[in-house]
Amino acid sequence: MLTASLAAGKDTYQEKPLSHSLEESQKMIAAVRKSKQVVQIGMQRRSAESIMKAKKLVEDGVLGRITMVKPQWDWNIAKPLDNSPLEGELDWKRFLGTAKKRDLEPMRFRRWRYFWDYAGGNMTDQGTHLMDVVQWFNQSGPPRSAIMNGYVAKMTGAEHPDVFCAVFEFPEYMATWTLNYDNAYENGWSITFQGDKATMILDEDGYNVYAEPWKRGSEPIYAEKAPVPIEPHIQNFLDCIRSRKDPNCTVEIAAQAVAGPHLANQAFLKGKKVLLSSYSG
Repeated sequence: MLTASLAAGKDTYQEKPLSHSLEESQKMIAAVRKSKQVVQIGMQRRSAESIMKAKKLVEDGVLGRITMVKPQWDWNIAKPLDNSPLEGELDWKRFLGTAKKRDLEPMRFRRWRYFWDYAGGNMTDQGTHLMDVVQWFNQSGPPRSAIMNGYVAKMTGAEHPDVFCAVFEFPEYMATWTLNYDNAYENGWSITFQGDKATMILDEDGYNVYAEPWKRGSEPIYAEKAPVPIEPHIQNFLDCIRSRKDPNCTVEIAAQAVAGPHLANQAFLKGKKVLLSSYSG
């Protein structure tokens, strides 16, 4: 869809994750840079004021040296996929596109994100949002390696796990990325940045920063309550259509954000640690 939009001379706002593979990311970057079009990827934290304020605290050294980052997403919504007959008409062949040809399975259409032929599951879907913030705040590229374990607990019929944990190796820090769609404790997403001077907990309500050494019951030294709206990111796209400047989330940024999750999915499928260098070139 992106290359078709570019070929038609259209500026494009594309949903995340950018791609279905590391190789596809590179093809998409090349296509955008050969064009004159503005392309914004829908990772709205890049345009959220509260996220930018939190990033400024990290830049100012409030957390000190960050050694571990822990993004997570908990949400109790997992259930068996619905494979009952669809109402109305569906162009199944068109839906499959370039994916493997197979007989109609309604659950593949309803919940396409949970099948390898069409998507990278929540590892890339939710992970691209959170891993982007991890790398953005630490001013780093994608991880050097990834390992992942997970399983389908309640989402029977899905190929992607609804419970997983991945570990990413960066040159200067480590990151874990965990998801549990079978439990709503601390419901929603959060990212914990652990530095030797302070800890920041960033979530959908805002952020809190706690000084080291942390003590139970201690009050945050910085705090702000703020959601992450989508409107500023769309406005940034519209502004860039007029100015012809790069938007806040370019294809290059989006490619780096999804690189780690792509590695993790490969590690899960292969049952071993996967290095980014394995995909160089």
